[in-house]
Amino acid sequence: MVHALVIFLITSLISFIGSIELGPVNLVIIKEVLQGKWRAALVIGFGICVPQLFYSFIALYAAAWFLTHETLLKILEWSIVPILLAFGIYNFLKKVSKNSDDLSEKQSKAQSCSSFMKGFLISTMNPQVLPFWLAVLVMLNGYVFFRISTIGEELAFVLGAGFGELVILSLIIWLTNKYKEFLLRKMKKWNLNKVFGGLFILLAVIQTIKLFIHPKK
Repeated sequence: MVHALVIFLITSLISFIGSIELGPVNLVIIKEVLQGKWRAALVIGFGICVPQLFYSFIALYAAAWFLTHETLLKILEWSIVPILLAFGIYNFLKKVSKNSDDLSEKQSKAQSCSSFMKGFLISTMNPQVLPFWLAVLVMLNGYVFFRISTIGEELAFVLGAGFGELVILSLIIWLTNKYKEFLLRKMKKWNLNKVFGGLFILLAVIQTIKLFIHPKK
């Protein structure tokens, strides 16, 4: 029990630190909060965490197999490019919407479902998640404090991966909401949708350049 708790805490910390950098996942969260939709951002956060559980579970049982099948990893890395471009183009074409707190219950449920799927999709297509957890398992392999041999320890690893992600996303939501007015004042001369649309397209370009510079062999 104590060993499983240690694995959970270590994995949560690794997941937390690994999710700090600005990327498509965090960008979606920040955009929603700046538009006054922090509840939708939280739902997106839950959607983002589900693939973390899935990929960390795969990493446990298929680390060796994936390391010898780089074609699949390459497909995952390329798949994020059209996703980022789609988000970018969508935001460029989207009209600025006013905040509305009087949504009907049916509209609210539909929006929650849409937000969850948005987070789930962009996290699922994130090419860094699986290699990240594969690298973590390889790096910590052999350390007694991180030896995973029971179902409880495997569960602790998987839950830790999702929990660390959820904590950092919750922190981003809180900080963005707290400094929302300050951020909006700095960005008031720009169309918020076009700003984030440009950032998504920039991330797509960076990802493409990275794949051409460091192609998988």
